[in-house]
Amino acid sequence: MNDTVYFEGDPGTDSTRRHMERVLKGSEPPRRWPWVLAAVGSGGIWFLWHVGRATARARERSAPEPKPTR
Repeated sequence: MNDTVYFEGDPGTDSTRRHMERVLKGSEPPRRWPWVLAAVGSGGIWFLWHVGRATARARERSAPEPKPTR
């Protein structure tokens, strides 16, 4: 004899059953690719900013001094 009662279409029972199936199966490991993508993106932005500032400073140093006019 089966001691469990399951009513087809009962939302409370279906929800509980689906929850228990997820618990027993185990959860999926969290995705790490969004964090990796964010780290690479922020590192790339920092690198471009750093290179741009170095280029701007090099241009400032190599630019000739303007001659004063009377």
